[in-house]
Amino acid sequence: MRKIVLVLGVLAFGATNAQEAQAQVFLGPTVAFHDDFDFGLGATLGVKMPALGERIGFLGDFILFFPDADNLDYLEINANVTYDLNAGDPTFKPFGILGLNVARASVDVDGIGDNSNTEIGLNVGAGVTFDVGKINPMVGLRLELSGGEGFVLFASLPFDVSGN
Repeated sequence: MRKIVLVLGVLAFGATNAQEAQAQVFLGPTVAFHDDFDFGLGATLGVKMPALGERIGFLGDFILFFPDADNLDYLEINANVTYDLNAGDPTFKPFGILGLNVARASVDVDGIGDNSNTEIGLNVGAGVTFDVGKINPMVGLRLELSGGEGFVLFASLPFDVSGN
């Protein structure tokens, strides 16, 4: 688990260091719904990287879910590449998602202790960003082909923190 978090951290750090290449960096709160683990709260980091291509970006998030079950904790870390689809309207930007998912479930059983499981999986999905200046609200759907094995609806309110 530590190695995975380290790799994801390095990827995110590298993406944020892309500011030198005129990248736009967005950071903001996220709310999500997982079909198995109910609602969650977290943070999203988005980076547009024109040096890699006009339509390519990075979308990472950390979401802590609040399942409707006693003594169960569930969290996800996602690192995705996004591809902007051409919609013709600059304020309405659909995008595709392909990436990695790290899902961790932990159950605390009285008298026995903590039992946890961490899995790595693949994400595919799509979403829409509404470009309204320094704030770019986004909504989307992410299917987890393994790891979290479900679907996640998410909404985020990222702010442009790059100063561009």
